[in-house]
Amino acid sequence: MTHLNETLYCCGIACSAEGYKTKAGNYQIDLLLANVCKQNVTRFPYEITRLAEDIAGGLMVTMPSEKDFKHPEIGPICEKYFKGVNIVPTEHRMRILRLIENMTLGTAAVGYRTESMHGAGSPQAQRIMIARQGNLAHKKELAKKIARIDEEAIAQREAAASQK
Repeated sequence: MTHLNETLYCCGIACSAEGYKTKAGNYQIDLLLANVCKQNVTRFPYEITRLAEDIAGGLMVTMPSEKDFKHPEIGPICEKYFKGVNIVPTEHRMRILRLIENMTLGTAAVGYRTESMHGAGSPQAQRIMIARQGNLAHKKELAKKIARIDEEAIAQREAAASQK
């Protein structure tokens, strides 16, 4: 979660700092960097949810209810078998698991997961804008230059080989 928050913070600063003032006096952010930021918003919450569910395990959705824990006969059994380390009360452990359940599967998941996916617009639209604004042709040329790939020399060798 820290990684996501700090990434979004950095992306927000970057797209603002790389923006410019228009002739009309408005400020235009760097759209490529803004869409990269949005892609992180749509991707990381699902990974955070997956990790939280993995760490919580099946107990998150199969643990007894609060009513069961407070029941005079069932409560002591629940306390005994759901106890973790001694310094953490079983009730606290169960409350954290219910919070994770609510955020990843329950009513809070609607705001967290769905808003993360679609609140910044369609993720596919963001990918299209990144591809359009990413200047991939230039980056491919830079990669070839760094790798010392001379396409003209390759074409000449191929032409000479085909004449033989």
